[in-house]
Amino acid sequence: MLRIRAAHVIASLERAGIPEARAVARGMYRSLGTGVFELLELALRPRSPATVLGLEAVVAQLRREARGTGIVVATAHTGNWDYTACALAEHVELTVITKRLSVRWLDRWWQGLRAGRGVQLVQVGSAARHSLAALARGAWVASMIDQAPERARATASVDFLGAVVDVDLAPALLALRARCPMVVAFPKRTAEGHGVELAGVLEPPVGAGRDWAPFAMHEATRLLEQFVRCYPEQWLWMHRRWKRAGDTNRRLRTVVESRA
Repeated sequence: MLRIRAAHVIASLERAGIPEARAVARGMYRSLGTGVFELLELALRPRSPATVLGLEAVVAQLRREARGTGIVVATAHTGNWDYTACALAEHVELTVITKRLSVRWLDRWWQGLRAGRGVQLVQVGSAARHSLAALARGAWVASMIDQAPERARATASVDFLGAVVDVDLAPALLALRARCPMVVAFPKRTAEGHGVELAGVLEPPVGAGRDWAPFAMHEATRLLEQFVRCYPEQWLWMHRRWKRAGDTNRRLRTVVESRA
């Protein structure tokens, strides 16, 4: 595949202290290219199942822990995340909070592929109401935690791979409002095929307030960093993860408050 944002990828790897940054970058691009063909296969063979090793056991374990509630899945662009979502939708009612692609024809194909596999999609910015309704039905709601938030409110600052990033509190706030677990899990490639790593289960304590959300997202981000350092070629380093979307707004707010 074309080495999109190659300079950014290598610079990010080096800043994070990942050894052999260029080799890891090549591995990431190979994984991304492989993932494209895996999704094409799903599109061309609509009746063939998407197979993720060990997924049924993970689903059964999490259903027991959820005790009849829905589940918020905090995940990231690792392994083949869309393939794993399609596989999960064969076992549970799954809603994925998603963003639109800028290329319209590609977005239609991508959204259609996932919807055709039973994945229900809601757009960032209007996801809260639909997600809470899904969780009330006992469904699972998946949200990516590895992209820079597009807003300044409901975010927290955490350390991630060598620099400070803003993280969206939305997944934890959903779990808090629905009083359900937030599961931190990451798709990954293995020698045998697709797998999934259950990194942790964070459950709002009885009586927990909004201050639980920054704690939970800090822990989820720590678990993601742990995964990325173990499997650096499996994370999508192309994201501009380290842009601080909230910085300007925070500076402006400070100036306004100081003048008030």
